[in-house]
Amino acid sequence: MAIILSAVCVFCFSGCGISFTAEKIVSESEIFTERDIDKAMFAVYKKFAFDFEGCVLLEIEYDEEYSKERAEGWAEQYDSDEAIVLLSKFYVAADGDGSLKPGETYSKWNWILVRNEGGPWKLMTWGYG
Repeated sequence: MAIILSAVCVFCFSGCGISFTAEKIVSESEIFTERDIDKAMFAVYKKFAFDFEGCVLLEIEYDEEYSKERAEGWAEQYDSDEAIVLLSKFYVAADGDGSLKPGETYSKWNWILVRNEGGPWKLMTWGYG
């Protein structure tokens, strides 16, 4: 709770989403290297920091089984070689754009990223799914 309150205080003075304090949870992967997963997570950190005003990212997770069940469909939808699905948990501290409810914690929020030929990850969509 102290971490959340500290992050909220920092956030209130910065005017953007806080992502750098998130707990990183990564399952063993037979598909991606640790670096691949880190790069995908970094893309989420950036998006969250710039566009999730009033929010604090609490956790970001790569669950191989969860991602694997969904990745092929997402890669196909976005005409890409690979997709990765990350999960997150975040707290809405204050009114941002009004689409998220202040005081709520959102869990199992999906982040869908794709890439071609091992290139950079592109964040395509996010939300519940």
